[in-house]
Amino acid sequence: REAELELARAALAAGELPFSVLWFTGPGGIGKTSLLDVIAEEAPRVGGVHIARLDGRDVPSSSRGVLEALGNAVGAPPTEGALYALAGRLVLVIEAYERLAPGGYWLRTWLLPRLPATALTVVAGREGPGPAWRADPAWRDLLRVVALRNLGPDESRRYLRACGIDEAVHHRLVKVTHGHPLGLS
Repeated sequence: REAELELARAALAAGELPFSVLWFTGPGGIGKTSLLDVIAEEAPRVGGVHIARLDGRDVPSSSRGVLEALGNAVGAPPTEGALYALAGRLVLVIEAYERLAPGGYWLRTWLLPRLPATALTVVAGREGPGPAWRADPAWRDLLRVVALRNLGPDESRRYLRACGIDEAVHHRLVKVTHGHPLGLS
């Protein structure tokens, strides 16, 4: 996932964000969580970056539930103002966005617009942003959507090598799994 990681790295390193929301979409097992893990691990290396990670499977799908989880993630009270008190860049990582779908309108229209201009939100979900995201002129230029696909043969072999799998079976595993990360693992 080097291209996807490079996109996130470039955004984090930029003085002014080229976009505010980086949205990864793909079916289960395609590697969204692993990608978010690497981004969350690397982001603090940029310096002055606070990571707030929310998992839609664990956060109540309500404005209060999201604010509480966000406050806990950054060590601040569950209020909007606490987000502005952070020095440096905030990277808000939202996993399993589809579980927050009932609160999606609130996230799009209330919470994300109130984050500091330096905040980067990285979203992962099985589906991409709904039509309201794409139709909203305020979000159109601030949103990057990346559909994750199966790994290519070279990437698959690199992954298998990193896992310590005997190279004699790489070709067969890549052929059987078509590069699906969960299948390879």
